[in-house]
Amino acid sequence: MFFCFEKFMYFLVRFLYHPKVSFEDGVEREIKLDGPTVIVSNHISHVDGTVVSYLFRKYRPHNLAAKDRFEQGGFVGWYLTKAKCIPIDRKTLSTDWVRISVKTLTVDKESIAIYPEGRHGHNREILPFHSGVTTIAAMTSCPLVMVYIDGPYRFGKRCRIMISNPFHLDPPTEGMTADYIGEQTEKLHEGMLRLQGELIAKL
Repeated sequence: MFFCFEKFMYFLVRFLYHPKVSFEDGVEREIKLDGPTVIVSNHISHVDGTVVSYLFRKYRPHNLAAKDRFEQGGFVGWYLTKAKCIPIDRKTLSTDWVRISVKTLTVDKESIAIYPEGRHGHNREILPFHSGVTTIAAMTSCPLVMVYIDGPYRFGKRCRIMISNPFHLDPPTEGMTADYIGEQTEKLHEGMLRLQGELIAKL
């Protein structure tokens, strides 16, 4: 049942938003991941997870989502659970989501999609990144791919998206220190701003 519903959701994404993907290097091609990958996207709406899942549907990434949305129950809770999303508890200091994300990448050999702003930006604002994405990438040594979605989503308005080339974090010289995590997190934020600038320049 969920498989059919998922296909329907992908149809809606295609029908409503007509996503147009550009690549950082300017080469038009099929989206491809070489093994488990940390997909990093900006966050403009609750629709982001479905759009990213549509883009990377061949790989079925596990989206990270707020735990309180699971707890809403009803359709939203059902959808997030069936889509195998990973819950983030924003009300406590629980790091279960980091452990589950690392297992998904290293044991299950599956990709994750994370939205490190933690809440929605407005009018193309890209909020500061939380460091969890860097911690996960550093612990797993998995490649990252950044996705910039130019919003807002509107029916009939084509959704423009810029995707980076796969890359790895800079290797730590003194271990995974707080300074290292902070520096790499800031570089990821700068990378998203760069993608945004490149896409807007093409519009």
